[in-house]
Amino acid sequence: SVAYSVFVSVTMANTTMAKKRVSLLLTLFAFASLSSAFVTPNAYSTVYKKSKISSSSRSLIVVESAKILPLAYTSASAALLIKATKATSNSEMAVLLATSTLSLINLGPSDNARLASAKNAYKNTPPASSGKAKQQRQAAKTWRSVVRIKIIGQLAGLLRMSCAKGTKGVMRGAAIIMAANAAFFLCGGGRSKHDDDGNWVPMPSNVSSAVTTIDAILSASALLAASSPVGSMQHAMSAGIFSAGAVMGALEGLPKFLASMGRLFK
Repeated sequence: SVAYSVFVSVTMANTTMAKKRVSLLLTLFAFASLSSAFVTPNAYSTVYKKSKISSSSRSLIVVESAKILPLAYTSASAALLIKATKATSNSEMAVLLATSTLSLINLGPSDNARLASAKNAYKNTPPASSGKAKQQRQAAKTWRSVVRIKIIGQLAGLLRMSCAKGTKGVMRGAAIIMAANAAFFLCGGGRSKHDDDGNWVPMPSNVSSAVTTIDAILSASALLAASSPVGSMQHAMSAGIFSAGAVMGALEGLPKFLASMGRLFK
């Protein structure tokens, strides 16, 4: 984290030049953002094709959700990218760029697939009063709830960052995003995890705990950066920790994002 902070300080020492470089990349990045907004993951296509629902209105909701959610994350990504060109500090710019990339490459495609999985899981598990069937039904209900908590929290954080009038607001918005991720696991996101087809595949408890801890650390780092004077070592290190975590999250979602882009241009 310290090394990353030093790296940011050195490479972005000239804020004016950094802003110019971001502006030059804006057109290319925006094209990728807008393109991804209309990419629907395979999970949603599977849900739509296999659905036996007779009501046309419910079918329409599934299709529209597959478009609205990616569009929301893509719009947030573009807004943060534009905001980064007007950042008042290097740490603020780093956090905005890292979160913009995270929103576009990871959060959009991944949460779209999770939402489809939650709908599929709930549809495939009828109500039950006892036994394994009841456990599966409860897991599906929990999965549906925690996915919604995650999405709402993340969008709230992205909105807070986009509307922030200063560095503190940006950092607090970033903290909300990671807090939503932590809440997702604390409320049962690991043990109720389902795959794209709606099958119950619980995450190992040690993995779930590790991810929750990382998200909590990143959220706390953003809050610490918000409460620290801009330009101080504490502020730079805290913002650097968050930015590094966001970039790692974006890289984690890169394969799915590239696959989505590949389907778009086929």
